[in-house]
Amino acid sequence: MDRIFDPSETTAAFRDAAHWWRSLVGGVDDHQWDRPGLGQWSVRELVAHGARAFRTISDYAEGETKDPTQIATAAQYFRIVLAEQTPHIHIAARAKREAALDADWVEATERYWNSADSVVSRLEPWEELHLFVGEMPIAQYLATRVVELVVHGLDLSDAIDLPTPPPRRAARVAFDVLVDLTPQEDLGLVLKALTGRGGLRPLTNVLDRPIN
Repeated sequence: MDRIFDPSETTAAFRDAAHWWRSLVGGVDDHQWDRPGLGQWSVRELVAHGARAFRTISDYAEGETKDPTQIATAAQYFRIVLAEQTPHIHIAARAKREAALDADWVEATERYWNSADSVVSRLEPWEELHLFVGEMPIAQYLATRVVELVVHGLDLSDAIDLPTPPPRRAARVAFDVLVDLTPQEDLGLVLKALTGRGGLRPLTNVLDRPIN
């Protein structure tokens, strides 16, 4: 059964992850913005994509229901979005478009964060955000944002040669969501990796395929 998070846990993890992400973005040197960031993305495009962890909170708090599907957990959310046709192609193209929307991504990141923080502070944990794929309590949606910030924070850290681990509370939430998405056959390998056991084969990338 998927993990349903305590609201205080996701709120704290989100704030920790946001602080870490913003410090990484602030650490990008002027000459690094156009260097490779992740796959075909530049660092600028990676940062623009990461900023969606803040932007979607503000966007989805407004307006009306777009899809009445009830989404109860972070893992369920990822199963839905990863089941869409060629999701990663659309995500990559969108990041390239969005990177051109702001000239100063340090300033833009702070602006998007302030807007998201205002929504998180204003809404009760059970109040729902109006996603394009369903209705989701903000406390559980925050767990999906933590995954995005932690995973792409590691990408950004590598891209700008600024090695720094994610905050523990944020990493714990991200890990729990990813474990929920991990195929049964990989669970033992995850435990072996954590305990230094050898003979490991490559693990499934749980964010790179539709999940049944």
